[in-house]
Amino acid sequence: MALNHRLWYTHPAPDSNEGWINHSIPMGNGHMGINLFGGIEKERVQITENSLQDSNNKIGGLNNFAEVYIDFEHYNVSNYLRELLLDEGIARVSYECDGVKYTREYIASYPNNVLAVKISASEPGKLNFILRPTIPYLCEYRSEPGDNRAKRGTATADEDTVTLSGIMEYYGLQYEGQFKVLATGGELTAKNVDSANARIIVSKADSAVIIMSVGTNYVFDPKVINEKDRLAKLAGTPHPHEKVSANIAAAASLGWDGLLAAHQKDYKSLYGRVSFDLGASEPTIPTNELVDLYREEKCEKYLEEIIFHFGRYMLICASRKGALPPNLQGVWNVYQDPPWRSGYWHNVNLQMNYWPAFPANLPELFDSYIDYFNIYKQQAQENATTAVERNNPEMLDANGDNGWAMGNSCWPYNISGSSNHSGYGTGAWTAELFWDYYDYVRDEKLLKDTVYPAIYGSSKFLSKMLHEFDGKLLTSPSYSPENQHEGTSYKSVGTTFDQQQIYENHINTLKAAEILGIKDDPALEVFKAQLPKLDPFIIGESGQLKEYREENKYGDIGEWKHRHISHLLGAYPGQTINTSMPELLDAVKVSLTNRGAAATGWGEAERVATWARVQDGEQAYFHYNFLINKHFMYNLFNNHRESYTVKLFQCDGNYGATAGVCEMLMQSNEYFISPIPAIPAQWPSGSFSGLLARGNFEVSAKWADGKTTEMSVLSKSGGELKVKTGKSEGIQVTSDGKAIPFEAISGGLICLPTEIGKTYTIAF
Repeated sequence: MALNHRLWYTHPAPDSNEGWINHSIPMGNGHMGINLFGGIEKERVQITENSLQDSNNKIGGLNNFAEVYIDFEHYNVSNYLRELLLDEGIARVSYECDGVKYTREYIASYPNNVLAVKISASEPGKLNFILRPTIPYLCEYRSEPGDNRAKRGTATADEDTVTLSGIMEYYGLQYEGQFKVLATGGELTAKNVDSANARIIVSKADSAVIIMSVGTNYVFDPKVINEKDRLAKLAGTPHPHEKVSANIAAAASLGWDGLLAAHQKDYKSLYGRVSFDLGASEPTIPTNELVDLYREEKCEKYLEEIIFHFGRYMLICASRKGALPPNLQGVWNVYQDPPWRSGYWHNVNLQMNYWPAFPANLPELFDSYIDYFNIYKQQAQENATTAVERNNPEMLDANGDNGWAMGNSCWPYNISGSSNHSGYGTGAWTAELFWDYYDYVRDEKLLKDTVYPAIYGSSKFLSKMLHEFDGKLLTSPSYSPENQHEGTSYKSVGTTFDQQQIYENHINTLKAAEILGIKDDPALEVFKAQLPKLDPFIIGESGQLKEYREENKYGDIGEWKHRHISHLLGAYPGQTINTSMPELLDAVKVSLTNRGAAATGWGEAERVATWARVQDGEQAYFHYNFLINKHFMYNLFNNHRESYTVKLFQCDGNYGATAGVCEMLMQSNEYFISPIPAIPAQWPSGSFSGLLARGNFEVSAKWADGKTTEMSVLSKSGGELKVKTGKSEGIQVTSDGKAIPFEAISGGLICLPTEIGKTYTIAF
C-alpha cells in the first residue's frame, strides 16, 4: 500500500545556523530556495537566490538573500506540528493557543515564481502578526586583497508590501525582494523603523496570505561569463524591480486557491511520476526520532523509502528551466561565506546532482543546466583553444574550431579552464549528461539542436589533447580527480579517468552522428580512428581496475581509501563496462572493495550506485544504510561529513542516494531492461512504478522473495523492447488484454517490437 511520505516534527527548528542545517524544512522553486523554521513566537523564513554572489576567490560566493520574520504573540501552545508533505509539495505548521487553532501553509510555486504563505485562525478576528523581512550580511566596501566586496540595501514598507532592495558591489549585482500581505478582515499598517527595518502589522484578521518574490539583474547572457572586468559583467542589465513586481501582481490576482492549484498541478506532474514501496508502515514517531532510531541500527524501511523520494523532491525544488542549476548546496544557503563558495564542481558533485534526473523520470529538469551551459559555452571554447595551444599546438585548428573545455570549479559568473587535480575529463563527464538526456527521452530534435553540439564539441577538444606513447593515444598531463600521492596532486599520463571519459564520449558522439545521418565530417573519422588506441581500462596485479597506468598493485599510487572512485566511471554512470565484460566488472569490484566506505556523503552515494551497477545488492545496501546512518540529518539534508556533531550540508549526497536506489531497482545501461538487478535481502518484496529506461520506456515492477513477479512497460517512443527475464518459459506478455508474441534471445532476454503509447505487461 502506498504511504503518505512526509517529514514531521513536534517542535520548531532552533533559531540558529545549527537549526538551519539540521532541523529546518527546505523548499524551493528553482528560482528560490527556502528554509522554514516553524517558530511560534517568531517564524523565520530564510531565502536563497543562486545568482546573489560576490567574490569567489577564497571567500564569499553565494550570499543569503533574506531573513523573513513573522512575529506572533503566541505562548504556551499545545498540539504543535511542523511537517513537509512530499506528495503534495506543501509545508504546514499548526498549534493551539488560548483555545484558537493557528495554521500556516507554505508553497514554493514554480509557475508563479513566489513563495506563498497562508496563515489562518480557527476563530474570526484572532490573527495578529508582524511581517519583518530583513537583509542579512549588510557590509560596507572592503578593499582587502581577495575581498573587494560590499552589500548595501534598504527595507521600505508601503501599504501592504515591504520591499528589500540593494546592491552587491563586487559584480554590481542589483537585487530586490517584495513581500506582500493579503489579509481577510482586520487592519494592515505599514511602518518604517529605519532604512534597514520595515514591517507590515496585521491586526484582528481572519486569515492572511503573504506572497514573496525575489530577483536580481543577473541574465543568461554569455557576457556574464566572458567579460573579464567583473564590473562589466552585468552593466546595462535591467533592474529586477519590474520582474519582481510582475510576479507579485500576478500571484496576488490568483489568490491562495489559484496559487495552490497552479502549484500542485505543476509539482504533482513531476513528483507523482514515480512510486517506491517496500511495504513499510507509516511511523508514529517524528522524523528526528526516526533518524535516531536508524542510527541505533534499527532498520526502518519507511526512512529508506522516504530518502529516495526526498532526493526527487529536492531536484524539483532546485532545478527548473529559466533558473540557475543547483550548486554544491542546491538552492539553499544561510551563510555569507558558504562552503566551497557554493560553486559548480565538475569532478563529481555537479554530475551527481543530475544522476537521478533521468532514471527517476525527471529528464526536463536538466534544462536548467542546459541554460547555464549555453552561457558558458563561448568561454569554454576559448578555454579549449588555449589548452590545445599550450599542450599540443600542432593540433590547433586554424579556424579556431577546437571544441570546448572546462576545468572543475565554476560559478554563475565564471568558469575555470583547467584543473591541477582533476584533468580535462571533467568536460566529457559533463557531456555524458547531455547524451543521457537524449538516450532516455529519444527526442531527435533535442539530439540535433542541443545534445550533439555538446558531445561533439567535447570530443573535438579531447581528440586534440592526445599524444602518442608506444602506440597508445594518451592525455598529458592527466589527473585522477583530487587523488594525491605523498601529499600532493599526482600528475600522470593517460589516467583511467581521462582515457575512459574520452573513450565513452567518442562512442556517444559517433552513435549520435549515425542517428542524425551525419557522414561528411572528417572529425568523426578522427574519433573513430582514435578509439582503439585509447586503452581506457587496464587490470592490475591485485585484480583491480587501475587508476594510473604506472601502478602495479592496488594502492601503489594515490590514497588507498580515497573518496573519489573516478577510475570506475565506465561502470557507473557510464556504459562501457557492463555485464558482457565479467573480467572488467570483477576488477571494478576489487577496486570498490579496497576503497571501502567514504568519508563524505556524496562518496557513499556514489558507492551505492556503483555497487548496484555491478549488481551486488548486498554491498549497495550496505553503503545505502551507512549513508543514511552516518550522513543524513534530522531534516534529511546530506551531511558532507561523517559526523553527528560536525555538520556541513551538500545536496549531492541526497541526489546520489536517489540515483543509487534507481540502479538497485532497474537498469537499462545495456539497452535491455533489467528489473531488480541489485535487490538486497533486506528488501525481499516491494514494488516501484514510473522509472525511466533508456529508449524512453517507463517501467513498473513488483517482486516477492527477491524475484520479479510482474512488470509493465509503457513505450513512449516506440521501438524494440528488450527485457532480461532470466528465462523464456513461463513468460507471458500482454497489451490491451491480448497476448503479444516475443522472441527469446541469448542471455535470458526477450525481445519484442512496441508501439508508441502502448503498455506491455510481462508476467514472470
